[in-house]
Amino acid sequence: MEKRGKTEIFGIKFDNLTMEEALEKIKGFVVLPYSEIIVRGQKDEEFKKILNSADFCLCEGRGLYLVARFIGKRLKGVINGIELIYRTCDKSQNPNSKFQTILLLGGTENVVEKTKGNLIKKFPNIKIVGAENGYQDLEKVIKKINGVKPDILLVAFGTPKQEKWIYNNLSKMPSVKLAMGVGGAFDFISGRIKRAPKFMQKIGLEWLWRLLLQPKRIKRVFISVGGLTWLTFKNMLSLK
Repeated sequence: MEKRGKTEIFGIKFDNLTMEEALEKIKGFVVLPYSEIIVRGQKDEEFKKILNSADFCLCEGRGLYLVARFIGKRLKGVINGIELIYRTCDKSQNPNSKFQTILLLGGTENVVEKTKGNLIKKFPNIKIVGAENGYQDLEKVIKKINGVKPDILLVAFGTPKQEKWIYNNLSKMPSVKLAMGVGGAFDFISGRIKRAPKFMQKIGLEWLWRLLLQPKRIKRVFISVGGLTWLTFKNMLSLK
């Protein structure tokens, strides 16, 4: 169903944007669903409501993108979360940008500090005003955030905790103009986990690379693939 610029896929309403369009338009609460998130949203009505209440919902998963095309929902492309972070950071260096200061939240103290350091190395003019680990009193973290007043808040708590936390707390942080849940992105940016080779990134197989590095993720992959296949099958039956 297409409505007000949204493309609905399995009950989740996506903004059909390219990376360039997303960089120009995104603001407020941004979510980046992939297959596992879509499957989870079918069982967790609160989570689905949160995804659909976000200001922008962008397709991050290659598998989800391909399934969407198969059922006749033609999205413009896949928005890779790490690349979106890099492009957003790069754009924030422009003195004319409306989003300039950034706060990182999530992961261990070591990971979030290394993420900060590597982002500064990559983008020398970036303004990171805070790097807070995710293992502390989050009410106190909100006070810290309001003390430094970032424009951009990147939250790496994992799904669905990060989306639920942003949804419930964004209004308490008036300076934040752009808030994104970024999952395991800090692990990659910090260097704790090596990113997939470029050719795997280009063809959307970073999930396979991560599975090879972390075989314990097989259950999550199985649930995601199985769940997405079942949703696709149900969609086909409903069209008959």
